[in-house]
Amino acid sequence: MPREAPAHRVRNPQRARPDTRAAFLRLPESRDPARCLHLRFARRHAPGAPSENTAAAATNPGRDRYNRPMPNEPGADMRVTLKSVPEDVVSIAETLAAAGHTAFLVGGSVRDLLRGIEPTEFQLLTNALPEQTVDLFPRAVPTHAVHGIVMLPRAGGPVDIVPMLHETLEAELAHRDFTLNAIAYDPCSRVIIDPFEGRADWMKGRLQGVGSAAERLAEDPLRAMRAARFVATLDLEAEPQLEQAMAAVAPRVPTIPATRLRWEFCTLILAPGATRGLELLYRTGIAGQLAPNTAKSAPGVVGLLPADLEVRLAGWLRGTRALRTLRQMRFPRTTSGRVEHLLNWHPIEGHALPEREASLRRLLKRAGARAVASLIALRRAELEVEANPVGKDVSALRERLNRIEAAIERLLQEGTVTCQRTRLAIDGAFVMKILGTGPGPVVGQALRYLTKRATEDPNLNSEETLRSLLVAWDAEKGETS
Repeated sequence: MPREAPAHRVRNPQRARPDTRAAFLRLPESRDPARCLHLRFARRHAPGAPSENTAAAATNPGRDRYNRPMPNEPGADMRVTLKSVPEDVVSIAETLAAAGHTAFLVGGSVRDLLRGIEPTEFQLLTNALPEQTVDLFPRAVPTHAVHGIVMLPRAGGPVDIVPMLHETLEAELAHRDFTLNAIAYDPCSRVIIDPFEGRADWMKGRLQGVGSAAERLAEDPLRAMRAARFVATLDLEAEPQLEQAMAAVAPRVPTIPATRLRWEFCTLILAPGATRGLELLYRTGIAGQLAPNTAKSAPGVVGLLPADLEVRLAGWLRGTRALRTLRQMRFPRTTSGRVEHLLNWHPIEGHALPEREASLRRLLKRAGARAVASLIALRRAELEVEANPVGKDVSALRERLNRIEAAIERLLQEGTVTCQRTRLAIDGAFVMKILGTGPGPVVGQALRYLTKRATEDPNLNSEETLRSLLVAWDAEKGETS
């Protein structure tokens, strides 16, 4: 019999939750300056509130007062209203509050909720000790003994319950990396706490550190990579003080644990704004710490490539010791091998003649159809960004690339490419019968020869024709020996 779900995971359909935005706006002003600030900001941007730039809003519908897309318009990335927090997450916070502890949602979950995105995981900040948390939630699992983090599994994604390191919430938020991440939400009273104006920075498209950016990044150099990721994924501009802080910690980037570094970089390079994120890494010297001597055109090339990890890594690492960089960042061998494979065949026009189908078939056989498509995209992006690569005629190279692509597409549509030995009309037993020999190296040599001939001309792939080729090959082999 299936086990009954714990109470904090059961959603009560009869429990109607008030609109969090409306409840928040009805709260009275507080004497706390930070509280007054975020209350005034919320009311100023509440639906129906008068705009400070009504004329601009009227002439540019669908944009807010900072000329950023409104939440209900295409291209909007963040909402100034908070979606309802899942009931089971609220129940966890209420359980902590009933036991006399604080409970605030912080981190990426608040940022995602403000953007109208359902988080896959939540982080609750509490003044409860880890052992007290475990006593309250029997299903809780301690995951980080050093930091006292306790994970509570749930169907919609885990909830990490993190103990506070400082006496007040504002002191905790003061040590967050960026103002966008220094926003908290009280699920019990339904109040957003934003003492460092993180939402205002978002509306202005600005990414800046909490307090001193230099101090925040000095605490953890991984935050420099995170800044570039946010620029790439959230379409933000890093403040000059933040860029200076990134440049200062650049020499420490290679000391970041490879797993964490790789995750940040992969998320950045696959983002729609990968070009802007990489350009920030180049300006601050971090790119040189990750992979020395990469091309200055790499950010532009990567941005034009399809969102495929191996292809974008190849676009970034052209002309460098790519395998060494990938190993240092602890990429899986399969990923490193595919990137190296692409770079070995780049540029594609050096390995194929559009007027000779045999060379195109060999390319498809040895490189693979998927790699060929990636190589064409890589070379096209490179020619688009680099106006004059090594003094060559770009227009001629583009024309040659178009001819190669058209010829490859025709071959694939006609199905005339035979790339696998298993598609031969004969097998090893047939070879042994014709040659009058048993198993041995000569059988493999014969099959490789016949596969090569059938790849160059699929019309040869019949039993009688392959028999004749095999006999001729054996006779020629006997004469040379």
